[in-house]
Amino acid sequence: MVIVAESRRRPWKGSLIFSGVVLLATISVMVFVPNEQLALEISVLLAGLAVGTLFLRFGVPRPWMGSIVLILFVVVWFALGAAGYAWFGGFLAGTYVGVAWGRASKNRTVKPAAPWTVDEQGFGTMAEARRAAGEALHALDGKKRGRLFVAHGAARFEVAGGVGLGLVCHRSANAADEGSWAVMVRPGQVSDESVEIQMGKTKGLMPLRLVHDPAPVEAALADFFESPRSSSYGPEWMTGPEAEATRLTAS
Repeated sequence: MVIVAESRRRPWKGSLIFSGVVLLATISVMVFVPNEQLALEISVLLAGLAVGTLFLRFGVPRPWMGSIVLILFVVVWFALGAAGYAWFGGFLAGTYVGVAWGRASKNRTVKPAAPWTVDEQGFGTMAEARRAAGEALHALDGKKRGRLFVAHGAARFEVAGGVGLGLVCHRSANAADEGSWAVMVRPGQVSDESVEIQMGKTKGLMPLRLVHDPAPVEAALADFFESPRSSSYGPEWMTGPEAEATRLTAS
């Protein structure tokens, strides 16, 4: 899971600036170059600006219609003769206005990222996310449902395996930092015995002390929801190379 922060950039501004430069250059030609058809050139400029804007903003219903629009653009350009530059400048400026319009509209419709994520689905409140995570945990079967991911900002909680088969649990306050990952250890289990944990198509031979029943994992999940950014996990958590190496859920 990659958490993407909302961008503050406004890419439509560059298109709008370029459109203004083209429009200003075209108007400059009208003002400083003597001509006898100024009214026609102004009308053509405005028409080109409107057509270019609408063409790039809304497009055409069928792809082949785009070719027709471009052919008509060239025909009108040459048909206008000396006034063709106004049509060309207006249309070019309009296309960039259309691009800017489309980008600005898209930016306004982008919703901010949900504060909680459970298995790729966003949730607006902790209660909703906690309920979904609990249901997902009990649905783990080691096959089609072999993983559980919960994220809150940079913090992350992961479970691999299946109910009745064994669960391996990891958490981190900053998932981007590999050294921050911790794996939950079964208290009092010192045996070096290992068991195979299945997670979908992936299998891993895990130390028995890292394999848990649902109850302690539920408690660890509840603690994560209460303090997701805490880096003090408690004595039942172990950090270090083994914690990172045993993350079956690592992509």
